[in-house]
Amino acid sequence: MDIMSRLSRKQIVALSVAALAIAVIAIAAISVCCSHHTYPRELVAADSLCESNPDSAEALLHRMPDSVLAAKPDRMYYDLLRIKASNNLYEPQKDSTIFRIVDFFERYGDKERLCQAYYYQGKYYVQHNDAPQALKCFQEALDMSDDNTPLAFKSKIYSQSGTIFLDQNLFDEALAMYRRSFQCDSILEDTVNMAHGLRDMAQIYRHLEKNDSCGILLNQAYTLSEGSDNIFLKRTIVLSLVSSYLAEDKVNEAYRLYSNNLMEVEEMIQSPTYASAVMIYDKLGKSDSVYKYCNKIMSVGTPSAKQLALENLIDYYSVKGDLGKVRLLLKKYKDMSDTVRVMNTSETVMQMHSLYNYNLRERENTRLKFEAKEKSFMFVLVAMALGLLCALMFYQRERGKKNYMRIKFMHEHLEQLYKSSCRQYEASLDLKEKEIAGLMKKIDCLNGGSIEDKEKMRVYDMLRNRIRTNQKLTDKMWEDILLIIDRVYPGLRVKLMGAYGLDKEEFKISVLVKLDLLNMEIATLVCKTPGAVTQKRAAIYKKIFKEKGSSKDFDTYIKSL
Repeated sequence: MDIMSRLSRKQIVALSVAALAIAVIAIAAISVCCSHHTYPRELVAADSLCESNPDSAEALLHRMPDSVLAAKPDRMYYDLLRIKASNNLYEPQKDSTIFRIVDFFERYGDKERLCQAYYYQGKYYVQHNDAPQALKCFQEALDMSDDNTPLAFKSKIYSQSGTIFLDQNLFDEALAMYRRSFQCDSILEDTVNMAHGLRDMAQIYRHLEKNDSCGILLNQAYTLSEGSDNIFLKRTIVLSLVSSYLAEDKVNEAYRLYSNNLMEVEEMIQSPTYASAVMIYDKLGKSDSVYKYCNKIMSVGTPSAKQLALENLIDYYSVKGDLGKVRLLLKKYKDMSDTVRVMNTSETVMQMHSLYNYNLRERENTRLKFEAKEKSFMFVLVAMALGLLCALMFYQRERGKKNYMRIKFMHEHLEQLYKSSCRQYEASLDLKEKEIAGLMKKIDCLNGGSIEDKEKMRVYDMLRNRIRTNQKLTDKMWEDILLIIDRVYPGLRVKLMGAYGLDKEEFKISVLVKLDLLNMEIATLVCKTPGAVTQKRAAIYKKIFKEKGSSKDFDTYIKSL
């Protein structure tokens, strides 16, 4: 009694909390020791088959007698193995059984089974397009893993996390995950998964526009895949290499790889394979092959691939002079462009919506956890319960702050990506609309235009071809164009170069503006940056009128001549 009287109130509360913490730890330790359970050998045998022979594992589980599953831990383990075998057979989870499994093993204390359950819960969220929740589950699985956790299992978790980060355009985070997965596979000397990892890392470098690193990794992956019986893996790596060569304008290398490996491919990669074929044959000038693969894409391709096919089919029929077909394809192209735009917008909105829902769920989960813990301590001494609750609330608050800051960062990052993608798409859409309008004008001119209009048509064809191939005009082309301009707009050269004293380069820019080309297109043809062309137009206006004006003022004046 004397000792207690000497203690302050704070010291008494601290001792109470410490005593409660010791009691809770002791109870948990006793619970873990008492809950040690030996699983039936039939389940252990099925588990050992899940990775190497999932078909046999699934058959063994179907034949499992009810007597083996008398205990609840055995039933939960059985359900987990069913999900594991189905996953390795590439079958989606049919229901939310995994949530019951996670809840049970969290309470039961089986660390190894809980680690696996977290992973397959993450796969469930991937299946339902909930990236933040999936990442959380994969991180829980990594936190539960230790030195005894198989490296192959850790590699899966890292690889899945990397794929989710890549889908969210978080390239640095995705690359870090893929590297860790590759390290695990390298230790195991698993050449098939090593090839997968190299291909995935190369994909990141392509997004980061590091073509040299991308090519090196893809060639390493291709070398590994040649020693494997996995033909599909080899074809996916070859397809990535072909895309890399096309990005670097190495058409012959791309054609060699394509013709040797990708003439016959599985259905799931037909769309990107045919799209690559269209680009290869287009650069090689083989229009009949382009036509052939464009028609294949129209049967099996994705909307983006069909958009590419329609562009090439329009060019094909324009050259053939089939104007009716061109009109029909232009309508289809417009509809497909709208479809692609809606898909891109929907995907971005879905990512933002997923993050928003995750934040709401986190707050709701925090509230529910608090209520559950409050009820569990109702039979404990009031003073000790209050002390522990305060400690837990402080911990949850700090953890909540960290989670909030992480989600806020991801939200802001995705919002920036969304705005950037919208701007890029709008610019691309405007350019395509201009191209369509130009084609319609060409068709009208062909149907019944004057000689001057046909001359203008020939100029537009020449300019469009150079823009499409991203090449500037040669001196000979300029001479032809300026001769036609003199016939179509007699007096324009005299007025601009004679009266206003424009030099040859300024006159060329004026002519391209007169032909209603976009700033980006003019920049391509005169081999300048768009910003430099904009400044040049403003400078020409000042030279003509002796006063400051904008590039738009210059455009308005030139088009009025």
